[in-house]
Amino acid sequence: MKNVLATWKWSLTVIARSPLVLGALAVVVAAWLYGAYRWLWFPMESAGYLFVLGLAWVLVQAVVLAGFLAGTAASAGDAAAAGATFLCTRKLVGFSRWQLLRSVVFVVVASLLALALRYLFARLDHFALEVASFLTFQSQKPVSPETIGKVFGVVETLLWIVVLGFLLSFLLALIRKDWRESLRAAPRLLANACWRMPFLTSLLSLLVFGGLAYLLASWHPKVSPGFADYAQLIVRQGVALLLAVAGWLFWILSLARLSLPTRDQLDSHGSAG
Repeated sequence: MKNVLATWKWSLTVIARSPLVLGALAVVVAAWLYGAYRWLWFPMESAGYLFVLGLAWVLVQAVVLAGFLAGTAASAGDAAAAGATFLCTRKLVGFSRWQLLRSVVFVVVASLLALALRYLFARLDHFALEVASFLTFQSQKPVSPETIGKVFGVVETLLWIVVLGFLLSFLLALIRKDWRESLRAAPRLLANACWRMPFLTSLLSLLVFGGLAYLLASWHPKVSPGFADYAQLIVRQGVALLLAVAGWLFWILSLARLSLPTRDQLDSHGSAG
């Protein structure tokens, strides 16, 4: 536990000393979200060339997402290996084309996995009534389907945390190694994501940073219409975005520190050999 607390402290220190990186990533995420939002209202069915343009827009969004993942994963991996105290903005775009290509493939595979899990969980939610009826019959006491649905929701949330933690750990390994070595390390990464310190790190990142960002973004304070209303909206959404990006950096830095060998460990292994 002392090791994970030291890791969390190191991650927070790195984020606090990297305000330019935090701001740059927030701008990239804001632009990406705006592009995705505009694509949702794109009239692709009106003409053939608009359909082609819409598909190209999707590809650009996917490449930008892959570049964001590759840049942050490579930068976090280098910082964790070297024990750095801050992130360099230049390293966010210093990834190779092979790392970008691996990240693109990772985005496609991870998206398909997420869609499959979402479909599976949606199918399981339909069994809440049957499970409630079975428990009511067995215990001779009424069991509400809403209660079973909430239990399913908690279990699904924990499974999502495990899956996301595993995918992020796998991405960190994939950016620094090849597919063969990353797949060989996949069972260990999955075990870590299920019950060890990486699971606590994923849970903390999503609950604290993600929860605060969601509460701030969904908060609707009562202010007078006009400038004050627009000002509070911009400030509130901006701070929520910074919290979300800080949570992402905390998550990926901590997982990199916990799952990847540091430079001191590599040097000790080399001297021992």
